[in-house]
Amino acid sequence: MAIASPKTSTDTGIHTESLMELYQRWGVEVPADYLLSGGTIGHFNVRETVGATRKTPFNRRDYFKICLTTNIGKNSGTLFYNDEEIDLNQPCLLFGHPSIPLSVEISAAPVSRFQCFFNSRFIEGLIPPDVQFGSAMFNPDLHPVVKLTIEERDRIRLYFKEMQTLKESDYPYRWDMIRNILQVVIHEGIRLQQKQFVPTSIARDRLVSGFLTLLNQQFPVDSSENDLKLLTPAHFADLLHVHVNHLNAMVKKQTGKTTRSIIQERVFAEAKALLRNTNWNIAEIAYSLGFEYPSHFNKYFKQLASMAPMEFRACENARHRIL
Repeated sequence: MAIASPKTSTDTGIHTESLMELYQRWGVEVPADYLLSGGTIGHFNVRETVGATRKTPFNRRDYFKICLTTNIGKNSGTLFYNDEEIDLNQPCLLFGHPSIPLSVEISAAPVSRFQCFFNSRFIEGLIPPDVQFGSAMFNPDLHPVVKLTIEERDRIRLYFKEMQTLKESDYPYRWDMIRNILQVVIHEGIRLQQKQFVPTSIARDRLVSGFLTLLNQQFPVDSSENDLKLLTPAHFADLLHVHVNHLNAMVKKQTGKTTRSIIQERVFAEAKALLRNTNWNIAEIAYSLGFEYPSHFNKYFKQLASMAPMEFRACENARHRIL
């Protein structure tokens, strides 16, 4: 289940806001690295605001956003999410799916609140498919609001503060640390929401969860000598003791994607990670990902990336030299 940014919808007239437009709306300078790259690099920012907030535009987004609100009391604020109005009358985490239009209106007295936002490139290959399935940020069928106790709010606020401190530091591995904290925040949202409610209509199917867990257990690939074993829907169906047609139907129902496409997306994400982060040759990468011949891997990768593996590696190396 690859992490992909949504496209602007042409049939509803609802705008999809870009990160560039977000910075412009706030009236702050767009970070130079993001501007120079044309938005092609991994980007993250975190922001603390204090004060009353006007109602934000009712938009989709081409980026991910997590908000921590600290409001307490009736009529503290409202989340307009798709066709719902959700009262924000206590501290909560907001994990809106980028393709679902939303707007937030905070009407309480001035309070401190945090928000972090990032593009899909920043977390590419980081969030496993089963975790994506359990988070409203990636699964539009889940409720976007996670209510918090005061203790939970204060604990999660520390995560945001730490990400802010790291972002402003000169520690060379700060982005890796931020990614790790970001994963904790996402997991906190899943864990706390599951404690509160899981409506029957969106309950995670055990079969689909089992499939995603088996898929995720194969990654990351840490040796060119240990090739992937589970590569087709039939392989997973055999281990889960169901007919492959039943597995395919349940995966499609719960995720909106085919079993084969989810497997393909995960293998593709791993292929890019190996090309970026290892010195393995193309044959070693191909065999480790279960391809019988390197030529098959080259064809597969070019179909998905619109460039050959070696070309992709060269582009990534050049980008890192520039940064």
